[in-house]
Amino acid sequence: MKKPPIDELFFELYGYYPEKAGQGFEMLVAAALKLLAGRDTPYDNPVNEQQAQRDGMRTSTEADHQGGITKITLKMLMHVAEYEQGEFSIVFTDDGYSQLAQQEPQGIEITSEMEEFYDAEGNVSATLDELGDLVSAGGTTGNDDFMAIGTWMLTGKYFKYKGRLYGVRGVEYSVPVRAIKYAIVIEGTGRANLFVKSESGEMDKLIKYVDLRTAVFAGGKVLAQ
Repeated sequence: MKKPPIDELFFELYGYYPEKAGQGFEMLVAAALKLLAGRDTPYDNPVNEQQAQRDGMRTSTEADHQGGITKITLKMLMHVAEYEQGEFSIVFTDDGYSQLAQQEPQGIEITSEMEEFYDAEGNVSATLDELGDLVSAGGTTGNDDFMAIGTWMLTGKYFKYKGRLYGVRGVEYSVPVRAIKYAIVIEGTGRANLFVKSESGEMDKLIKYVDLRTAVFAGGKVLAQ
């Protein structure tokens, strides 16, 4: 049975075929994102090209006269939340507000280092990393920059300040999210030119000749050497 062209290219790069049919596409995307942006993208659940198109990815192939693959172009969209320009506000429960007013009548200053929320026993049960996933996912169906505005619900969670726990309802946020288009050209020689363009069309980054063969696939993740 003939394998998909991208699986053949995967074999050319790494000397073996992916375990699952069609998984080469997702593995190469994961490798490219890891090498380019340091972004961990799991590849445990293979995506076919139709699914990839729905997720903002496009692929095309070019072949020589003998049918050998000369180039595969992956185009994808990635949303990057610009937290440094964002605004965040913790919404406390009524009891939380009352306790804060008693303990900290002058108010409190919330800094970026305060990244964890707790359960009633004082165990960490949520981190701001989860909010990052929520914010970035807000525009996965669009191709434009957008402002992510909403509330991260944290019912039953607590905020720790000076060793005390205060009940919270959630975190209100307003974060600009930039849509970045990636055009990744993977050539049959095992070399790749990675071009990164923003939605507005200016060139943000150009990385030439990234060797995808340095990527190591283990445990559903890409380890870049």
